[in-house]
Amino acid sequence: MAIIVNPTAAEFKQMLTEKKTFLADFYATWCGPCKMLSYVLEDISREMGERIDIVKIDIDKEPELTEEMDITIIPGLFFIKNGEVASRYSGFLPKERLRARLEKLLGSEPPVEQDPDKSYDLIIIGGGAAGLTAAVYARRAGLKTLVLESFAPGGKLIKTFEIENWPGIKNVNGSQLAYDIYEQAMALGTTYLYEKVAALEVEGTERLVRCESGAEFTAPAVIIATGTVERLLNIPGEQEMIGRGISFCAVCDAAFYRNKPVLIVGAGNAALEESLYLAEFASKVTILVRRDVISAEQITQEKVAANPKIEVLTWRVPQEVIIENNRVAGLKVLNKQTGEVETMLARGVFPYIGANPVTEFCRALGITNDKGYLVVNSDMSTAVPGVYGAGDVCDKVLRQVVTATNDGAIAAQSALKYLR
Repeated sequence: MAIIVNPTAAEFKQMLTEKKTFLADFYATWCGPCKMLSYVLEDISREMGERIDIVKIDIDKEPELTEEMDITIIPGLFFIKNGEVASRYSGFLPKERLRARLEKLLGSEPPVEQDPDKSYDLIIIGGGAAGLTAAVYARRAGLKTLVLESFAPGGKLIKTFEIENWPGIKNVNGSQLAYDIYEQAMALGTTYLYEKVAALEVEGTERLVRCESGAEFTAPAVIIATGTVERLLNIPGEQEMIGRGISFCAVCDAAFYRNKPVLIVGAGNAALEESLYLAEFASKVTILVRRDVISAEQITQEKVAANPKIEVLTWRVPQEVIIENNRVAGLKVLNKQTGEVETMLARGVFPYIGANPVTEFCRALGITNDKGYLVVNSDMSTAVPGVYGAGDVCDKVLRQVVTATNDGAIAAQSALKYLR
């Protein structure tokens, strides 16, 4: 398989004119999920030989082609057969599913995948830093371990451009660290499946995990490491514009707003830190704060104040997303001091107003607090024997990658003690 890197728009269109069959990967060098996918594509190229070409297109080098192909989320995969787009996919795609799609694109039947086992010693729900660390410790202890993850391995790590507080390393790319932990867990023999969990039930000594796909798995011990999901503004136009101007990841999507104005909603560390990153791309960054209190660290506030491309507006509450041509054009914002509704034009809106724990599937067990976070003991155990929590999904003081890995290690050791 030939991997063609960074063809021009003209060369790409020529391949379409020549009725070629290939896989097109629209990516960016700064995109965490793109980096994770690149590892998968390298494995695919080794396994499938010369049967199909992979064309990698850097969106920063071909912005017009990127807009023409209507790409708003990366990585963007296009499965092209005889010069026509047969299908497309946005986001990380695991190797097994990607290969099956390529086999179908080539006109043959998808390869028959061996069904995974249904029973394990330990099931870990969530493949971020906490879940993968738990898998490393569990496998080193000899536990038959299954990790279930509905997105790319690494969780929020792959949305983080640089990490400067990982002990022993002054600076590390988030996606690289995520893949390193992922590879370590896989090398130890962890079973890793791409499934979204719908329910966790207790059946005697077994814990039953039901997935949205219909798959079911059992184990006497379960670690919940599902993390959090960004909180929505809950205003008209927001839901339908997610991916079309509404974004929750500056690292993922900043380049789409090169030389364009953007809005950030929030007053905490995430909002101000992401404003500094967005300012490297956008023409102007406006931060909207609901009150006159900014909770971000002082050093971050000072950096924002010193950046001429960033403006902070207090007492502003978003009311509605302005939509033009099926894309975000700005926000209608209430000025709480004047009572007027202001129109603020922007091509991108980034809400950073907190996050909610991903625990809907287990709340019936009575192991969460009123905000939905898992209530755990010092050994990461919950009120249900054999069920543990780890990482951001837990009710805790600090949510960082280093605390997530700590939780994962403790949870795995506690599960081992419970099982033996």
